[in-house]
Amino acid sequence: MGIRGSIPPDVVICKDELKHDEVTGFVKENGYEKTPLILNVEGKKVAMNFISTREMLCNYLGVKKEELAAYLASIGYDGPIRIREAKLKKRNWSLYNLPILKYYPKDGGRYITAGVVIARWGRVEDANSYNACIHRMMLIDKNKLVARLVKPRHTYLLWKKAIERGEDLPIAIAIGVHPLFLFAAATRVPEGKEFGYAASLMKGLDMNIIEDMLVPEAEIVLIGRITKELADEGPFVDITATYDIVRKQPVIEIDSIYAMDDPIYYSITPASSEHQVLMGIPYEAEIYKSVSKVCNVKNVAMSPGGLHYFHAVVQIEKHSEGDGKNAILAAFAAHHSLKHVVVVDEDIDIYSSEDVEYAIATRFQADKDLVIIPNARGSSLDPSSNNGLTAKWGIDATKELSRRENFERVV
Repeated sequence: MGIRGSIPPDVVICKDELKHDEVTGFVKENGYEKTPLILNVEGKKVAMNFISTREMLCNYLGVKKEELAAYLASIGYDGPIRIREAKLKKRNWSLYNLPILKYYPKDGGRYITAGVVIARWGRVEDANSYNACIHRMMLIDKNKLVARLVKPRHTYLLWKKAIERGEDLPIAIAIGVHPLFLFAAATRVPEGKEFGYAASLMKGLDMNIIEDMLVPEAEIVLIGRITKELADEGPFVDITATYDIVRKQPVIEIDSIYAMDDPIYYSITPASSEHQVLMGIPYEAEIYKSVSKVCNVKNVAMSPGGLHYFHAVVQIEKHSEGDGKNAILAAFAAHHSLKHVVVVDEDIDIYSSEDVEYAIATRFQADKDLVIIPNARGSSLDPSSNNGLTAKWGIDATKELSRRENFERVV
């Protein structure tokens, strides 16, 4: 099932035609930042915001938001995969036939933001022989894109090995996949396990074989190669709502395009809530698993104020003094871009910034409960970092066990 079979019941369909560089302004002006949309962009259908909140993600998964981190931490990589006959047709199109958007005035160009790049290194039908990852790709010609490949992630390593052999890296780019497949492609999983993980999330994954590539059911599939040619990529607004720099990045040449009749093109608006959900919430499970090794973890939430990426709240059942500090260190170990962790007790609502601040106000003393880690590896996306180095700090806002009665809360 692709995006066509997963349209939310509350989707807003806008029939007035927009130009490819008008969409972001239209969404903001109408307060649609978290509203599932299907737009008319130059006569083509463009969908967005299908997974723009934690609650939407939970609806697709069929779990409560309070169960999300533990549920994701429990998911395996061996869901059932079914190979179906592809419904897509080969089209005599160029990339200019797709409603690829320009999101902000200073962007380097028009960008594909929800394209899942799929690369294979083994047998065609072996689902464990594939990598699937979301990469931003800037349109530079009728059959060329330039992709941001981050070192040392798997797509970059596969491309690097291919170039060292004197070859291009064959890929497929799937656009308009099921939201949970998009989430799986945004999640760090063991090598070759993206398809199995998506199948576990979706309780079964239908896939097609197109030109010797196994791809998920999608609205559009581009078949091409990542070449040794480099071109300028950027500027591009990333998760912090600030511009990422221009870099020399690999050029993708598109050899063929397959699409459904009247396809629904999917778009992720840079720096949007959907961008944050996809990029940040997968780390809740990683932090949950890491903290569970050092104390009794109850829940984890990446906070909206930290863009669902830089700040986390960890809820524990405290049994020993020091559990809070161990939880802080374990959280940082799980997510290298994390800058700020607050550890709280079971009675604190981790989804409420007011409740978390209450815990800090009444259970935290800076001289003994603050952990600072200077000159640690952080995120290059953080404009306050210095060449990727950052200072991290954790707050142990849990009750002191020997004086637990002093913290009794009357509500």
